[in-house]
Amino acid sequence: MRSTPVSLSVPLGPAARVRRSIAGVLPAPVTDRIRTMRGHRPPRVVALEDLDAELEEAARLFTVSEDAAREYLRGLTMAVPQGHPEDPFSKEYEAWVWDLYHRVSGRPEYSIENEASPFNLDEAVAAPYPYSTGSTAVVGEELVARGFIISTLGLAPPARVVEFGSGWGNLTNDLAQMGFEMTAVEVEERFCALTERRSRQPERLHVVHSGMLEFEPEAPFDAAIFYESFHHCADHMAMLDKLTRVVGPGGRVLWAGEPIQPLGYPWGLRLDGYSLWSTRTHGWLELGFDENYFARALERTGWRGRRTRLPSGSALADVIVGER
Repeated sequence: MRSTPVSLSVPLGPAARVRRSIAGVLPAPVTDRIRTMRGHRPPRVVALEDLDAELEEAARLFTVSEDAAREYLRGLTMAVPQGHPEDPFSKEYEAWVWDLYHRVSGRPEYSIENEASPFNLDEAVAAPYPYSTGSTAVVGEELVARGFIISTLGLAPPARVVEFGSGWGNLTNDLAQMGFEMTAVEVEERFCALTERRSRQPERLHVVHSGMLEFEPEAPFDAAIFYESFHHCADHMAMLDKLTRVVGPGGRVLWAGEPIQPLGYPWGLRLDGYSLWSTRTHGWLELGFDENYFARALERTGWRGRRTRLPSGSALADVIVGER
């Protein structure tokens, strides 16, 4: 798979800064027209008080078709709240993010127990996500992404690898079947059971029921992987610092399929339709990170990042490789 590397360890170049500055000052109607000319219909901006009615329709569509529900949610967004604190590494900024989470989720507190996923264990053994969706688009995107992550790992079995937030166990079991010594760290107990029941190489698999911040390794790993999971971490800076102890010298960290993208703010709650549905319905923490901010966060914790994407195919085939 050929890919295009994008450095995260240096600031944006002059051309990119100009593009971003222009995009930031154009009136919303102009940017909407540009998106329409490019074939992208701009999403409808909904107010928080109208969100539940919109998400009820999404819930109905999920019972009919995964593709229909996702298409509907792609048409929704909330406006970015104004007036966030200037320093994204400050306690004041963190408080601003949590205040927005509480308002969008409708929950007065956050707990890692909120990250639970509703599913039937026996049914998931036979047909786990993404196969359970019945969507060729979703399944195809997932398979391309996992293949790209494996090809980007840059290690050979029997290297020791930990996956944080292993979820359905797809990537962990792929790597264990290749011969890697895999540790899966997962906060959802049923996901732990599902990963073990689906394993074809149980002797190469160690499943740990734990939050990622609470996990303490017995020895450093050769690599750590986050696949659509790092953005659920309640303290990402503490996690980045912790990774210097989780991964041994010469090791690497892969952040795969993570929402590191232009947001309109350095980091915080994502306000696209699918993220709003996840936060409001389940209480999941759906953070996003601006690329420049994420590069600075890596630098502060002793990491250098290099981003690699597939030029076409799955949007999830997007990996940042971190090294020290």
